[in-house]
Amino acid sequence: ILCNLVKNNFCRLTSQFSVKMRLGIITDIHENFKVLETVLRLAGNARCDNIACLGDIVGYDNRFAGWSFSRSASRCISLIRSSCKWVVAGNHDLFAASRQPSWANGFTYPGNWFTLTSEERAAVSADMVWTYGTEIPGDLKDEDMEYLRSLPEYLIVNDATPGILLSHYVCPDFSGSTTRRVMKQRHLGDLWGFMNHHGIKLSLSGHFHKPHASFAHRHTLPFFRAIHSVPGERIFLGDDITMVLLPPVTGVKGRTSFALLDTDSGILSLVHERT
Repeated sequence: ILCNLVKNNFCRLTSQFSVKMRLGIITDIHENFKVLETVLRLAGNARCDNIACLGDIVGYDNRFAGWSFSRSASRCISLIRSSCKWVVAGNHDLFAASRQPSWANGFTYPGNWFTLTSEERAAVSADMVWTYGTEIPGDLKDEDMEYLRSLPEYLIVNDATPGILLSHYVCPDFSGSTTRRVMKQRHLGDLWGFMNHHGIKLSLSGHFHKPHASFAHRHTLPFFRAIHSVPGERIFLGDDITMVLLPPVTGVKGRTSFALLDTDSGILSLVHERT
């Protein structure tokens, strides 16, 4: 099935965008300024016209213990602010800034959520939202906090036509703050409706922390699995409405990645560098 989907995309390969642009996309940095510097250098070498960040600039826990020597939330924010044209908030960014997400899958955050202990948050969360029990405070400054508070949960890039939806995770959970995992076509109904309403053909998100990209098409038959992993380094975008989940900058296995979208050819490529 996957081979046929990729083959069909290849056969239908015509640029769906009217504006030519080489867009670099980064996501899930988690305070690792060393790999962020590496990725920004790679993006420069790839002659990106613009760079978008899909969130989780901050957020450090025991998964990333091996990166403590290159950890600085404040430095990462400074690099993002100076390098990225478009930036959206991820769930860790919202938590660091004491912001409640716009959608919580029916969960009601108590007013004192951010002053509760991690154990107290876990007790009231009903496993519906992330509780950040292993989050380790970083070096955020007041101006960094203000910046995180200013970030939108999603953006529609209109520099290319049709537009491109940027978010940390999948609509309506744009920030990835709930524990709901999108796996089936019925989980994507809100996304397809949102994209159709706004005239968007491509949705780009992160949050998944997988070493490869994954994608979903609007017209995949409902009894098939919605999310398909792409084993290669290039995705040929066709004419259908498509959602892509991208690998992280800071992977738990030490693999540094970013994506490059060429709107002229309709090809989304992954660029990796081992750290």
